[in-house]
This record gives sequence, structure tokens and C-alpha cells, in this order.
Amino acid sequence: MKSLVLTQDGFQIADTPLPPLMPGDVRIEIRSIGVCRTDLRIWKGQIDVALPLILGHEISGVIHESTVTELVPGTPVTTEIDTSCGICWYCQHRKRHLCAKRKTLGFDIDGGLAEYISVPGELVHVLPEGIDYVQGTFVSPTSIAIETYTRSTVNPHESVLVIGTGKMGLIVAQVFEAFGANVYLLGDNRWHMGVARQLGLRNIIAQQADWQEKLKSLTDVGPHIVVEATGTKNGLDTAIEVVRNDGTIALAGHHLPEYPLSPETLTQRELKIIGTFRGDYKMAIDMLQKGRIEVDRLVTKQFPLEQGAKAFEEACNPDILKVNINI
Repeated sequence: MKSLVLTQDGFQIADTPLPPLMPGDVRIEIRSIGVCRTDLRIWKGQIDVALPLILGHEISGVIHESTVTELVPGTPVTTEIDTSCGICWYCQHRKRHLCAKRKTLGFDIDGGLAEYISVPGELVHVLPEGIDYVQGTFVSPTSIAIETYTRSTVNPHESVLVIGTGKMGLIVAQVFEAFGANVYLLGDNRWHMGVARQLGLRNIIAQQADWQEKLKSLTDVGPHIVVEATGTKNGLDTAIEVVRNDGTIALAGHHLPEYPLSPETLTQRELKIIGTFRGDYKMAIDMLQKGRIEVDRLVTKQFPLEQGAKAFEEACNPDILKVNINI
């Protein structure tokens, strides 16, 4: 099969073996892959992985072959990305992504930037009518945004600041608003903020000279909850600076591996920091199908697999929200 393989010398289109179909597995014929911030960091060498490797974990496609009775060929699907032992406490409590033996598509094992991928049937979710293949690649980030909301335990009267108007920030802001939160969105990219307005996000704060004063005037002494959705040190610096005392900082998605933080800051200000790594795919699919979350405007460019290297280069453009590679 044709695959886009990341090697020590960069991306190469290669003919790789068809992934085996073990008992309980489903082989998916890939139709679309989303290029996310983590993929870019792996490509740039900022995240250490064993090469060669097929990247890609925001996956959608159609079942090609199946050993699972209820998952039949021809069915549009997406898939969760973590394989695990299946028997430990975390696996038994639907937290396979915390399993000590977890292997993640596109990180530890080959991912979806290929014509086919085989995964355990328990990871596969059917895409209903109303969700196309490109939209299906947003199930994973939407699930993370939903889990971020759930773990933040937002009360109706509390204010929420989302830092970042990239793909993740815009999805997070939509999810929090869909659940009735009082959301403010902080960004410095005019193009992205324009998209945010098109999505119906009205409480947008441009990161200009007086933005902190404006935020305080809107939230009294600062937001109760700050969601950091840029994955950067500057974003986390800002979150710690502006969150109110006794507030919560939520990290959405993948962040940098190291960050200097004084425990005294947490104790004296009584701050809480929570992380979100994975989320509920079923709820994400439901919200996408019902139109509670809009993602079409987030897809800036699309490329065929043969132009995968160009797709990664384009995804580094600061004005780009989301790049998809279609097969």
C-alpha cells in the first residue's frame, strides 16, 4: 500500500506492507487525515519518536475488511488512537489512554497517513449521516474539548477564558459555549479571530496593550477558569497570570514537556491545574452531527497523500487553522 513515511531524511512516499488483520481487528481504508500540532512537533524533531514512522491520528475512512460482526465493510468510521493491555485498572475503567502499556497511533506505532490501517474493533466508531470524512477527522480534538469542559466543572455563573484562536481553541470555545458557559476568547491572529466571529463566538479579546484591563472589567478579578489551548510556554504564562485566585487552569491537548512552575504559586493562590489527554468519541460525534460544533470553517487547505510533505509545510503557516490530507 502507498504510505507517507517520516524518515531521518524527511517524508517519503513508500510502498509498505498491508497491515495485518488480527482476530477482533478492523481494517480501515483511509479517506482523510488531519494534521495536528503534535504531528508538526514530531516532524520538527521536538517530540522524540522511533523512525521510520507513519504519522497521523486524526483519522476517518471506510471499513475495508472486518473480523467484528457488527462492523461491516463499507461503513464510514473514525477510530480512537490508543491500543492498550485491556486488563489493567485503567483499561477496565474506560481509561485505556492511561494504561502503562499504551501504544498510540502515529507515535509508538504506525498511524493513518497511508491507504489502510488496522485497529482493534473496540476503538472504531461509526460516522453517522451528516458527518463527512473531513469532518470525521475532528472527532478526536472535539472529544478532548468536551473532556476539558467536563473536568473543569464549570458552574453557570463562572467566566471562562480560552487562550488561543487556533483549531483547538476554536473547538474548545464552541464546546464550552454549547454547554452554556460564559466564554471569552483571547487571540492575536486577526484571520483566526475573524473565523471565530463567523462561528458565532462574540466575546473575543484581541491580545493588545490593554487586554488584561479589559478582561478584568468583564470578569471582576479575573476568569474562574482559563483553558490554555496553544500548547506554548507563553500561553501557560498568560494563563497563570490572569486566572483568579482559587481558579482553575485547564490544559487542552498536547503541551510542551517541560515548564518551570513554583509550587508556591499554586499553594498561595490556591490554583488548580488539570490536564486532558483524551475524551468521549460518542459525545463528540453526537455534537458534530447535530451541528452544535462547526468545523468546516476550520479546514484551511487540503492535499493529496502524494503532497503530504507540502501539507506539513503549509500547516506551519500561522494563518492556517487546519490542513487535511485526503486519500
